[in-house]
Amino acid sequence: MFKSVWVLGHFRGIRLEIHVSWLIIFALIMVSMTTGLQQQHPDWTTADAALTAFVTVLIFFASILAHELGHSLVAIRRGVPVTAITLFIFGGMAQMSRDPEQANDEFWIAVAGPAVSFALAFLFGVLAWVTAGWYEPIPVALGWLSMINLVVAIFNLIPGFPLDGGRVLRALVWKVTGSTQRGNETAIASGRFLAYGLFGLSLWNMLVMGNLVGGLWIMLIAWFLLTMNHAQSRMYLLRDRLAGVRARDLADPDVPFVAAGQSIEEWLRDQVLVSGRRAFLVGSPTHVLGLVSLSDTQRLPQEQWPRTPVSEIMTPADALHHVAPDDKADDILQLMNEHSLNQVPVMARGHASGWIDRQRLLRMIELHLEVKR
Repeated sequence: MFKSVWVLGHFRGIRLEIHVSWLIIFALIMVSMTTGLQQQHPDWTTADAALTAFVTVLIFFASILAHELGHSLVAIRRGVPVTAITLFIFGGMAQMSRDPEQANDEFWIAVAGPAVSFALAFLFGVLAWVTAGWYEPIPVALGWLSMINLVVAIFNLIPGFPLDGGRVLRALVWKVTGSTQRGNETAIASGRFLAYGLFGLSLWNMLVMGNLVGGLWIMLIAWFLLTMNHAQSRMYLLRDRLAGVRARDLADPDVPFVAAGQSIEEWLRDQVLVSGRRAFLVGSPTHVLGLVSLSDTQRLPQEQWPRTPVSEIMTPADALHHVAPDDKADDILQLMNEHSLNQVPVMARGHASGWIDRQRLLRMIELHLEVKR
């Protein structure tokens, strides 16, 4: 099966990956840079220009990765989990499992990326100066890397969400007003203004300046920024409308249980296939021993199911994620996303009082949004 994302590895628990769209921008920059180098340095061979472009573009994307790692490491230091960094056609994105809870955290996480790019621009600039008398492609490549990292840093500081500058603006308004909603509204409005401005600039380039390729590229960037802005706006609206919704409002009081000594085969035959449920708590409402799901059965070959109790394959209670009746709906959704959970029990003083699975959570959230609309 074709994969749209390739995992490069992990760093400090952060998954590093490349989206297939990255190949498009890599090829475009590679071709345009090779052509540009041949025009600027007619004495270079095609191999010199192509090799210089190839190495330079690779280092450039490593710089983008470093930019996103700047965001990610500061986020982790301030208690915001980061699951992955993805390189794609428009650069890179750090996937944080939740937003910062303090304006100061938002500010420092946002400025960390541009700070890394500014530092890289300075470093490459110094190296270009030091190597000025060396083999010519080296200082040329270093000079280009210095310039492009400077452009990345400055562009990202434009105060329009989802750019880093938009997050800085959000943090400042949040800090001054004490209102996350005011900060969100300001950052989203500035992002839309930026996107529409870029749409106008793209039309100017195409219709007035006759630069069709440049205009289309700017329009593509504007579309991406507007799409991301709209998605973030919907997320903020979701959290606002879910305010006051608790786990007890979402939980199914009919909690499925299975006895610890029941065999896997009996459990599947008598409870899973009959009820259509994929997961059960093991034990009783007053004594929860763990949780067993259909995927847990894959730990053992099927011929062992008749003589193996479900307690052998369950997740023990002390390793089980659960929520309290008063936990907020967006916190529950965040917990399930962070740990890739399909179900979570609602526990009160050691007793199981309810059960929330992902489908029920999303369905109940949709109903609450529809009613509040």
